[in-house]
Amino acid sequence: MSKIDSVLFLTLDPIGQWFLRTWFGRGILWGVDRLFALFLWLGTKFGFMYFAPVPDTIDSDRGKVLMDEAKARGYKTEVLIVFGKIHDTYRVTFAIGKAIIFEGVPRLSRLNAMTSAWLDDKAKMKQCLLAHNVPAPKGAAVSSWRAAKKLFDTLQKPVIIKPRFGSRGRHTTTHINNLTDFKIAYERAKQLCVQVIVEEHYVGSVYRATCVDGKLGGVLAGDPPRITGDGIATIVQLIERKNDTRPARVGLVRITEKHLDFLRAQGYTFETVLPAGLTIDISEKIGLSYGGCSREVTDVTHPKLVSELERAAVATGDPLVGFDFITTSVEADPDTVRWGIIECNSVPFINLHHDPLIGTPVNVAARVWDWVEEGSKISSFKKII
Repeated sequence: MSKIDSVLFLTLDPIGQWFLRTWFGRGILWGVDRLFALFLWLGTKFGFMYFAPVPDTIDSDRGKVLMDEAKARGYKTEVLIVFGKIHDTYRVTFAIGKAIIFEGVPRLSRLNAMTSAWLDDKAKMKQCLLAHNVPAPKGAAVSSWRAAKKLFDTLQKPVIIKPRFGSRGRHTTTHINNLTDFKIAYERAKQLCVQVIVEEHYVGSVYRATCVDGKLGGVLAGDPPRITGDGIATIVQLIERKNDTRPARVGLVRITEKHLDFLRAQGYTFETVLPAGLTIDISEKIGLSYGGCSREVTDVTHPKLVSELERAAVATGDPLVGFDFITTSVEADPDTVRWGIIECNSVPFINLHHDPLIGTPVNVAARVWDWVEEGSKISSFKKII
């Protein structure tokens, strides 16, 4: 189904982006909104779909931080219930009596909410960034093995291969140094998408930057699970030791064949004894649930890097955007290190900045609502609905 979806998106999205900006497309959007209002009225009348007060706990951490901030400002907050299940769609009513309805994150216009999906297209985003001289890994989208192999031969090793569309690292392979491994990784990525991205693999932590209205809101480091050698213990023993001493919020590293494949790509096995002081990654997955770490580093990010990220936000033309980028250090002058933006997110997980494992939390939800309030002074609330 993901592969079919990628075909439809590649075929229809360019047409849809153009269509939605025409007067007829805007009229269709207006009609869809009226149809939703009618469906909501019927759902409320018969009890299968309605808005209800936001409970203290909801599954979406992003929705929770947005609703908590909205409540703190005195807004009336409601969540959409469909057949008894909470949906990631909210209605926020302001003191003046006007309301906005949004899914995921609020937008200042219905059109912006519909046309921001292109940001999740890794190929288009790379082209956009490079056209504005924003650093990004060298590479491109390819559809055939012949094109992929030709590109592989021109790139600095190691390389990474991933589906053109998708999130959470699904069917992504890193640290590829030879053609045999590249062929396997290519076929794996093609299972999920008709086109795949082949690009140079940057070394360092993956950082997530959220920009609101062209200004940096927060920078979070998402580290993969890592171990440090002592010259005695094997890798598997170091992983077991890491699991035994992990903080309560950090998930277990559950050893799988994928971990072994990842280690093999770096020249290790589970029985390898790491030299004392050598630190290595044991997975390409980042974040607490995979046994990694999260660090809020907004306050130590180099001013030049802040400017580069804000320039990237302006280049996208979208007022609410999240960037994933890799660098060896956010504290260093970006002109002195190899760094680049690897992906973009049109519905960023702003909650990550609110509750890092390490570092000072940043209230990005407040920045979002400040932007909504400021924008509402320019355009009427009716345009937001």
